[in-house]
Amino acid sequence: MIKVLALKELLDQVSSPKFVFLFAVSTVLVVFSLYTGSSAYVGARSEYQATQRLARTELENRRSYDEVAQYGIKVGRLPQPLSSVAGGVSSALGRSARVRPEVQPELSPAPLGDTPVLAVLGELDFNVVARVFLSLFVLLLTYGAVAGEKESGTLKAVLANPVPRAQLLLGKALGLYGTLLAAVAIPSVLGLLVMKVGFGVALGAGEWARLLTIGVTTMLYLLAVFAVGLLVSTLTARSNVAFLVLLLAWVAFVEVIPKASPVLANQLRPAPSFASLQSERDRIQGEYQRGIFQGMSRALTLVNSQVNSQEEADAHQRVIDSTMGRVRDSLGQIRDARLLRLDEDYRNRQDAMTRLALTFARLSPAAAMSHAVEVLAGTDFDAQRRWRDDLVAYRGQMEQYLRSKGVQFGGFRVRIMSSSPPGSGGQGSSIRIGGASSEDTRLDLASMPAFSARPESFLFAVGRAAPDLVIMGLWAAGALLLAFAKFLKYDVR
Repeated sequence: MIKVLALKELLDQVSSPKFVFLFAVSTVLVVFSLYTGSSAYVGARSEYQATQRLARTELENRRSYDEVAQYGIKVGRLPQPLSSVAGGVSSALGRSARVRPEVQPELSPAPLGDTPVLAVLGELDFNVVARVFLSLFVLLLTYGAVAGEKESGTLKAVLANPVPRAQLLLGKALGLYGTLLAAVAIPSVLGLLVMKVGFGVALGAGEWARLLTIGVTTMLYLLAVFAVGLLVSTLTARSNVAFLVLLLAWVAFVEVIPKASPVLANQLRPAPSFASLQSERDRIQGEYQRGIFQGMSRALTLVNSQVNSQEEADAHQRVIDSTMGRVRDSLGQIRDARLLRLDEDYRNRQDAMTRLALTFARLSPAAAMSHAVEVLAGTDFDAQRRWRDDLVAYRGQMEQYLRSKGVQFGGFRVRIMSSSPPGSGGQGSSIRIGGASSEDTRLDLASMPAFSARPESFLFAVGRAAPDLVIMGLWAAGALLLAFAKFLKYDVR
């Protein structure tokens, strides 16, 4: 009985003009979103390769390790292949950064800076299409599932026969959801062909597993919206009322709750902005530099006598180098400790606000779906944190490597030299401030540490997305159970 009812509902829907319209629009939106996403990924990949070549050329042209420390190393951000499906924070992150010792990594401007119209109009990727448009199509399929059948008298005629109500509603639900799958699955396959054949997006086993999980996540989200639509249709007696209620719920799920959550979280748990963090970092770094110059002034007071030979100049040099080294080490430890506390406080407060905002946003299945898809695609807001953490870790590796090559950080070097020619018997000395801290030498590029980003495993990504999947599952199960309970007592008169 259930199979017959489901097939009848499916055939009725597929043969209707409404399905033709939904299928055509879904095809255009899904294929176009994957086309634009793949195009953006290919562009980001080409830019990454160009950045790598530029960074290599810059290093080959450096004449000393001090130049490397002074100008830093350019690092490219490798784009995620599944950013073709969900752009996430990709457009809000710079695609490269310059890493220099003892300063924060300098991120390049975000791609939105080159195309500011995207900041106004937004990007259209598959994540947006599923969250906004496909969910709206679900409402068009479900708002009249029960209320519309009652208005037309069909429901009363069917129930006049010995058909159990639970089986009737289950058959209708399976038929309608099958219609939805037919309207989404074929366009999705066409979009994947565009990604693979049209743009040559390489997907390994891990990416395919993530892509399959993204598909399951999308279907679970649409099932949750489908269940809510079925529930509202059983709670109302007129289809136009059901459509109005569902439209209001859709606006709340897709727009109001996700966008109001960060604002509310910031009011309850305010966190400092990145600009204020950078300002405080600059202040601490400025105090460190002033301390270095004060130490340099104290070191210069040690040179208060004439130097008659190069041996005496070397002895003065060792004293000054030792004094400046102690100053640098002492001030450097204080600065590093203050910066560490500052960064930890910033991160803890940002994390607290982010977790609270995500908790509020997860009241909406749309926000839960969007977050889960971005996590699985590797483009969620944690990607920004991992990128910055990887850059800071690489900066530490570069500092250690450059120190092993004789580079000194923090202030200028004071050099004491004898101004008397050898054997002249004259007296005199000269003081030079500045210059390289290590001698010019041929760079050993093979031993220089290379930047490497930490990949997130598929299982870890699924674990982070699991709460969102559970939330959507609860929405679907709860709404379906309530719909069946209500339909068993539904007045068909």
